[in-house]
Amino acid sequence: MRFEDFIADRYLPYAEANKRSFHDDVLTCRMLIEFFGRRTLRNIKADLIEEFKQRRLATPVRTHGKKPDPDKKPRPRSPATVNRELSILSKIFSLAFEAELVDENPCRRVKKLRITNQCGHCLTTEEEEALFMALVENKWVGQIVLFALHMGMRRSEIFNLRWFDVDATREIVHVRQSKNGKARVVPMNETIKSLLQSSPKTSEYVFPSPKTGGRVIDVGRQFERAVKESGLGNFRFHDLRHTAATRMAANTDPFTLAYIFGWSDIRMAMRYTHATNVTMKQAVRSLDGLSARLGNVLATKTKTAGAVLP
Repeated sequence: MRFEDFIADRYLPYAEANKRSFHDDVLTCRMLIEFFGRRTLRNIKADLIEEFKQRRLATPVRTHGKKPDPDKKPRPRSPATVNRELSILSKIFSLAFEAELVDENPCRRVKKLRITNQCGHCLTTEEEEALFMALVENKWVGQIVLFALHMGMRRSEIFNLRWFDVDATREIVHVRQSKNGKARVVPMNETIKSLLQSSPKTSEYVFPSPKTGGRVIDVGRQFERAVKESGLGNFRFHDLRHTAATRMAANTDPFTLAYIFGWSDIRMAMRYTHATNVTMKQAVRSLDGLSARLGNVLATKTKTAGAVLP
């Protein structure tokens, strides 16, 4: 069976029925078909997949629908993005193996890219002000950005949010469609309560598309334009989530942070909490009082011992 036929006949129906990231998978599958072409499943080997991995990593992120800006340095593709694409490719071959269309999953012979332990770009107060100034003429995107900065939710979670998910009485938001498949609730602060109270309910979605009134697909063009005007360089929409996590980490423990952000691995939260200088200084300074008391006791004992010496 050809690779593209298997995706259309088997993988995409599977993804639509089982994966919350189906819309993202469709885009990834289009790219996979562009690379692997009309090859059969059995003709795709580990060496070709390794070539795909290296080529994707070396290819800058394309700006869809716009002409390249010669004055702007292309944004490199992150290893995490390539690894996600490899994961989808691996699942395709796993399904093909179960269907006895291939003898093995060739992706298992290809190593994932190493990901550096970086938390992304965290906005300063001045950068945040500049970003919102650039969004003054685009209130809709500005509201989405504000929501992301205060709730720390993923882009897909915000786009999928319905008014049914907002519990104004308990002041919480239900995240029913999460990346790891686990539902959670996120408390609202006063900023978000005010934002939602002033938002018209013209659709079942909290932030509907201005054109269709349905689920919004992307805010890429408008957001990238605001980022450019505010001079934030390669700041990404996902960095809004990084900013929220970094700010919250200064005032909470990693377990609470992990629940709010929907991380199944506590180490994700530790990346933010252990990097917060304020909390580290507070932890170390908390020992000052104990050390001072022990120092006084030691000084008293030394003085007493010296008094009895001949």
